[in-house]
Amino acid sequence: MKKRIFQIIASALSLAFLLVGTACEDEQIESTGGTVQETLTAVEGEYLYKSGISEYSILIRDDASYYESFAANELVMNLQEATGNSIPVITESQLKSKDRIISLGHTSLWDEKVGVTLSEKDIIDSGYYIKTVENNVYISCPDENSSSGILYGAYDFLKDAIDYEFYAADEVYVEKTQEIPLYNYTGKIVNPTFEMRMIPKADLRDNSTTVMRYRLMSPSDSFGLVAWGHGQLSQYILPKAKCTCGLEDCGDQTYMEHHPDWFLNPEDKYQWQLCWSGGELLEEVTANRFIEFFNQYPDAEYFMFGLEDNVNKCECDRCKAAMQEYAGNPAGLQIAFMNNVIARVKAKEPNRSVKYIIYAYYATEKAPIKTENGKIVPYSEKVDPVDDLYIYYTPIGANFAFQINSPTNIDVYNNLKEWSAIADGQLILYLYDINFRNYLINFNNFGTVQGMYETCRDVGVNCITSQGADSYTICFQEMRSYVESSLMWNVDQSYDDLVRKFMAAYFKDAADFMYTYYQIMRDRYAYYQNMVAPESGGIYGDINSTKLWTQPVMEKIDKEFDKAFASIEKYKTSDPDLYTKLYNRIMKECLSPLYMKITMLSAYYTTAEMAQIKADFKYYANFFKLSESLEGADFGNLLN
Repeated sequence: MKKRIFQIIASALSLAFLLVGTACEDEQIESTGGTVQETLTAVEGEYLYKSGISEYSILIRDDASYYESFAANELVMNLQEATGNSIPVITESQLKSKDRIISLGHTSLWDEKVGVTLSEKDIIDSGYYIKTVENNVYISCPDENSSSGILYGAYDFLKDAIDYEFYAADEVYVEKTQEIPLYNYTGKIVNPTFEMRMIPKADLRDNSTTVMRYRLMSPSDSFGLVAWGHGQLSQYILPKAKCTCGLEDCGDQTYMEHHPDWFLNPEDKYQWQLCWSGGELLEEVTANRFIEFFNQYPDAEYFMFGLEDNVNKCECDRCKAAMQEYAGNPAGLQIAFMNNVIARVKAKEPNRSVKYIIYAYYATEKAPIKTENGKIVPYSEKVDPVDDLYIYYTPIGANFAFQINSPTNIDVYNNLKEWSAIADGQLILYLYDINFRNYLINFNNFGTVQGMYETCRDVGVNCITSQGADSYTICFQEMRSYVESSLMWNVDQSYDDLVRKFMAAYFKDAADFMYTYYQIMRDRYAYYQNMVAPESGGIYGDINSTKLWTQPVMEKIDKEFDKAFASIEKYKTSDPDLYTKLYNRIMKECLSPLYMKITMLSAYYTTAEMAQIKADFKYYANFFKLSESLEGADFGNLLN
């Protein structure tokens, strides 16, 4: 028997059993809070593959979604890799036999054999339902959802069948086998910990397939998120664009010329912000801009209206008066403005259902709340976010070496709880996975990621982002993607267990030595960030310091890399391709200590030794397409 861990999220009513209406009869679907184990038993005498041959087909709809089609292809590719033989994909119009089918999505066979009407109230977006009926397996999700859950259900199915595990784009494991039993799925709702999961960074940005295999969402229109980032004035209401407000005197003037009171610092784009108390005409123009995006992206699900990337806020008399009357603070102004815009959009496009996203960032980081009878409530009805408005809380000043709920991050934690109180079910948290002043030194959030995710779950965050570097970089990027995406899907796992699992698969014979290097870094940070420089755990912290990375520490690191390289030496002749792959993987992580030697510890090396260190660094920095040592800055003379 095999055991599967299912992440089951309780419904809003916290029922132990949910009654779900069916097309043919009522059926009870189990859904319990927390994580449960299900013992998978095989259907007696039934095999998905027997002696390497399968009599099964994968069924998709004639008009299958992108996710459904991709899921079918993933099943075919990985089952063939495991067994050596393929399995056909058929559409409903090609269906002849109704037996021995893996049905993906809301097919006619689903209606006939399963008959369960799935509800988005019980299955969140990217969740799924799986059931075995007779000798068929059915994986589906509510029609209202994106259908990404069907893909993720296919990955769990592959995990059960062939122990499938996606570690990285060039490291996928499947168990080689000639016999795969058909497992009896009794009917389960499987929901991830977080509905939407994103890790925006360069290597994932440029590989949408890898993003999907990590069960992540990419911040791009292809995944339904439009106008990503800081776009209120760079993507929606462009100050220097031709004004389209409709007033008779509009003419050929720009928005900035015709409505200077709509903007803070209209002459300096680096200081721009929108005036959220600009009035009904600004709301109407913004609503029309959303509708333009609707037409441009008819299938998009998320539309982001992010304030510009600076600390400024409008302080005109209108804004000051509004903050006293109904808004409370700048965040309240932004929410009230967006509530009105959304109402206007809905009046014009009543059939288009989307989610709108605004930042709680810098000037808008604090929630517009007050306390009544000991309870946190919105400052006024006007700043209570409407159901379609999502708050993207972005604590840029957090210290990631410590937990969110630690005394070090008390302001962040209080803000998070206050936002949760007024935006329950509509809260996204924006975390960071990089030091923006030191791309080439490992960011010390290894020990806090899981705890931060747990805190987010506990206060009601349903979507989560962890931002990395926007250029290719080093520092265990593949491991971070694997571990963090795994925890975003199911936070009830062990960070360290996932790290060890990844290293064993990715570094193979060198895994123990790479893990020891990882532990040396963590131990050193534990001393430094608790005893010397606690503030260095922020995204701009000073971690390029000889107080942190001393020569004795570097010598310990060097010994582990020497052992790692020696452990794979045997493959140089027996398996040259594997040797090269492993050597490059180890060397990629070795670039960080090389960089530290060049920038901090050069006095400890002879001229000849330093010349070789620089030569190695230059060669492999180019090989791995590194272009920045910190945000917005190249390597200077390091690559000369």
